[in-house]
Amino acid sequence: MNKHFHVFLSLIAATALVACGDGGEGNAIAVQHWNDADVRIETHPNPPLAGVSEIVVIITGPHGRPLPDYTVSMRGNDSMPWVQAIQDGMIGVYRRAVDIGDGKEVVLQVRLQQKTEQKILLYPLKLAAG
Repeated sequence: MNKHFHVFLSLIAATALVACGDGGEGNAIAVQHWNDADVRIETHPNPPLAGVSEIVVIITGPHGRPLPDYTVSMRGNDSMPWVQAIQDGMIGVYRRAVDIGDGKEVVLQVRLQQKTEQKILLYPLKLAAG
């Protein structure tokens, strides 16, 4: 296995340990799919706060291998500008602080671009009580 894959597995293990210690109060966010990619997001904090929260997008392909060849952008709603996520190494992890809006629930838009193709995935999120 290559070095990047080991780093990716370490990241997943660390994420799992953190998730085990949160008391179960966080929101579970369903994995979505596009082409051969599984797309999972995490919010920091979880549940996210109204306004700005960090969003982490994790893109994996067949056999859980990281897919690092995407451009990922996000926004809180149609009236907000797209902001491009920063790739964290070449391990299929993209992150960005995003203004997700306010209210009890929002729908985060995640735009995936790969070569000439693109897809917008919608992630409903329940916000933390203010």
